[in-house]
Amino acid sequence: MIPVDTMKNIQAVVFDIGGTLLDFDRKESYAELKEGARLAHGHLVSAGFSPPSVDRYRRRIIGRLARAYLWSRMTGAELDPMREFDAMHRSMGFRVGSEDAIELARKLYSPNKALAHAHPGTANTLETLRSLGLKLALISNTIAPPSGIEDHLTQEGLLDFFPVRIYSCVVGVPKPNRRIFNVALEELGVPPRRALYVGDKPAIDVFGAKRVGMKTALRTDDAHAKRKHEPDICIPQIKDLLQYFDTDTSRGV
Repeated sequence: MIPVDTMKNIQAVVFDIGGTLLDFDRKESYAELKEGARLAHGHLVSAGFSPPSVDRYRRRIIGRLARAYLWSRMTGAELDPMREFDAMHRSMGFRVGSEDAIELARKLYSPNKALAHAHPGTANTLETLRSLGLKLALISNTIAPPSGIEDHLTQEGLLDFFPVRIYSCVVGVPKPNRRIFNVALEELGVPPRRALYVGDKPAIDVFGAKRVGMKTALRTDDAHAKRKHEPDICIPQIKDLLQYFDTDTSRGV
């Protein structure tokens, strides 16, 4: 474990989303996919498009995403949901503009917003970290459309804390690939040794961040478990990060 006083050198704190900033009551199921597809279909109709029936549209969109997901796991190239939506709609005989595509993505994701919430105190913790002069960012492995994720973070009162948001489906590779961490560090303008990554998966979050030289914090209820990839610090909740920072003195970076 790193000494508490070394946190004085940290200039940025970068967070995972699922299992770290947001706790899921349960995983997404077919019910959420079905409802999201119904909402997306409704938006297409209201926008003047002529999609197939809602049942056929649902089968097409879920089937295409499932095939793309399997291919991405085989090749290591992350699925881009917006590209898949565009290709699917073209195959149906129409092209959806960027504004409608973003709204479709929001509709498709929206049922998931009921599945995960931020722990009480998370927003206050982020506000305190920001008040200390720390830069905040996100790195998330996700094949969900960014507009849907950001609606979710807005609902939880978290989005505005993160001017830098890096998604695997946009970068093209998932954690623990070095590139996704390096993209975030470049946007932050912070060297890796001055950045702390906070996640919940040792083999992805801890390993990936350590590969590029970042400090690491693991969100876990079992700080004493033996792991192949040991973090620098363990925290049960995001609010527990504050014990490693001097919250009495604000500082610029």
